[in-house]
Amino acid sequence: KISFKYMKFSINDVHSMVERHHGKLYVVSPFQLLINEGNYYLLAYDDDAKAIHTYRVDRMKSVTLVDAPREGADAFAEIDMLTYVTRVFSMYDGEQHRVMMRFTNDLLDTAIERFGTEHSTTYSADGDEHFVVSADVDISPQFFGFLFSLGDEAEILRPAHVREEMLAHNEGHAAGIECHGGQ
Repeated sequence: KISFKYMKFSINDVHSMVERHHGKLYVVSPFQLLINEGNYYLLAYDDDAKAIHTYRVDRMKSVTLVDAPREGADAFAEIDMLTYVTRVFSMYDGEQHRVMMRFTNDLLDTAIERFGTEHSTTYSADGDEHFVVSADVDISPQFFGFLFSLGDEAEILRPAHVREEMLAHNEGHAAGIECHGGQ
């Protein structure tokens, strides 16, 4: 195992980082090093949460080897690395759902790059101008941001509660822009 302090930016000084959770010492069992959008992440088993988590390596401070056996081998063995990285957008994970999305045909490359073609991800034509993707996705603001960036060329079809969550997320951002945009 290893231990470390995990850092974050603070609004009080955006040029330096502060320790998360008042300097709490994280103790994890490391399993895999990943790279995503130019950042290195450690995929590790969090002993307190009893779950696999990702940690940005450049935000780990005072990393120390802990003389204790590694835990979480079973949880790590259950991860399909090919789908893990495609479903965890920007390394922020959320509750996973099977999501059906509709895109315009010109976004096929974009959808394949984001959701992949392996395992349970499926693609099908939807008329002459659209296609539908069904994929397992971690629902997060990053996922919604990806879809928002595509404008009217992408939409969530199912499940209804994820579609509603995205609409509420969008309305919240639009209200924030309307309230604060003119200042």
